[in-house]
Amino acid sequence: MKISQILAKQSETKVAQAKKLAFRELEEFERKGNFVAYVDEGVESYDVNIQLDKDIIVGHSCDCGRRETYCIHQIAILIELSANRKESSNSNKASKSSQRKKVKESEQLLLSVEQESLTSWLLELFKTNKDIELQFLLKFGKDKQEYQEKDVVKILRDTVVSVIGKRRKVETSEVKKIVQLWEKSLIPFWDYLALNIGNEKVIELFSAVYNGVTSIEYQTLYTGTRFKKFIDISNTKIAMFVAQIESDIQWVKLTDAYWSKMWTLGNEQGGMLDLLVLMYQSSSPDRKRLLSVKIEHLLKENLREGYHMSLPVDEFFLDALIENEMFEANMDYFFPRHWEARYNLKLIEAVKPLDPERAIAYCNLVIESNARSEYNDPFLDILEELYTLNGDLNKLAQIKMSKFGAYPNFADYEFIVENSEDEQLNKKFRTNTLTMLRNGMSYDYAAGQLYFEILKREENYSKMLDAIDYRVGVKLLLHVWNDLYAYDKLRFLRAIANSLHIDYRTDPSDLEQLIHKIMDNYEKDVIKILFKPSPGSNYLRSFRAMVYNELEDR
Repeated sequence: MKISQILAKQSETKVAQAKKLAFRELEEFERKGNFVAYVDEGVESYDVNIQLDKDIIVGHSCDCGRRETYCIHQIAILIELSANRKESSNSNKASKSSQRKKVKESEQLLLSVEQESLTSWLLELFKTNKDIELQFLLKFGKDKQEYQEKDVVKILRDTVVSVIGKRRKVETSEVKKIVQLWEKSLIPFWDYLALNIGNEKVIELFSAVYNGVTSIEYQTLYTGTRFKKFIDISNTKIAMFVAQIESDIQWVKLTDAYWSKMWTLGNEQGGMLDLLVLMYQSSSPDRKRLLSVKIEHLLKENLREGYHMSLPVDEFFLDALIENEMFEANMDYFFPRHWEARYNLKLIEAVKPLDPERAIAYCNLVIESNARSEYNDPFLDILEELYTLNGDLNKLAQIKMSKFGAYPNFADYEFIVENSEDEQLNKKFRTNTLTMLRNGMSYDYAAGQLYFEILKREENYSKMLDAIDYRVGVKLLLHVWNDLYAYDKLRFLRAIANSLHIDYRTDPSDLEQLIHKIMDNYEKDVIKILFKPSPGSNYLRSFRAMVYNELEDR
């Protein structure tokens, strides 16, 4: 759609909000029609990208994360682009001739200046504009025939210095500029790496970008994720180069060398692991299997020595072994980790079909260590499944008891009281359940319905009558009518007359049905005595009056 069409669809409020936002460094980047900018909202700054084909929007994005098709940050840039295009259209003819004339003059001047004077001027310019000097070197410098890690680190550091000098704090706009210069300056390095990827010696360069950028992150002060994204993109490139190695022999030699380096004392496992995961994910099934064999050998060695890796490493190992159907042989290495629900669930789901008793033990271990009961739900579900399969009804009842507060229902209640063997716990469970349901029945019909179903199961009709108070609504009274009318119809009617409140939540059809039941099942004199309007509550007076008036009309 065109810019004008998109803007026309926005609300006046949204457009007004967008116009209030400040934006910086709106520029056409890398190709025609590709506009990037920073848009500031409060203390936050967001990257906006708008891609145009003439006046038609062919792509757009913003890192604010909002779910709108066009957020206010994108609308702010579209408004500015629309205004710029109108200005450009109005002055197009005059500007074209003027621009052509300026370009010709500069070209003529450049050709006429003596080389010595031009060289001298450029040298002076480089002294105060390090980024221009770096661009000059990238354009006209000779490509290196060979790279070492220190060369890559130097390129990265020199780029930062060219933008911010000796300062530690990096502004948001400067971070963007640094990353753009890194992308350009490392093109020869990536070409070199792609060309030599079959040589196992290049693994020394695999961590060069990670180590260089991480070191810069520690030594500078900046906000944002651009540096982290740059590392991720770099690792993806390397993984792609490795995946493109056609020779399995070369691939094995390279991955063997990287694997050995990864576990060398002093190497940064975290940074190397990210790349290893990407290398694994981009490999063929056969090559994934070969990497899983390496993992298996390492785990057996670690198990003998009683050593375990960090959680991210072990989680990757777990994923790889499960995918390659090698988990069962290596199950003894893995164990639940405190407060790591995702990893623990993955592990227990893998253990469950192989060793149900171990899965049960792992679930109980996790539940005991969890600080908050809501974290237990997925593990309780697994225990419920396993106890159902092994027929341990007592333990199954205990699990259902633990889950009952979140998912109360009559079938589970009945199962619990019939199968739980702990009498003291059962009494406490019954008391707590009835209290919870009684407190909730004023706003939750299902809670009241379950409350009375439990008492009916016990044939405790007297307690059911005692429970009728302001919290029991018309719908619930209709639900218990047959049982309580049969048990003690006069006491039931007295409870209704003395306690029933009606309000905006009362269904008129239910109210009409209740009044008709009273009229049809009780004698007029009884109704007159119990429902004579009183000066009490408005709610009581209203309901009593309705019953009394109905009686008078008959």
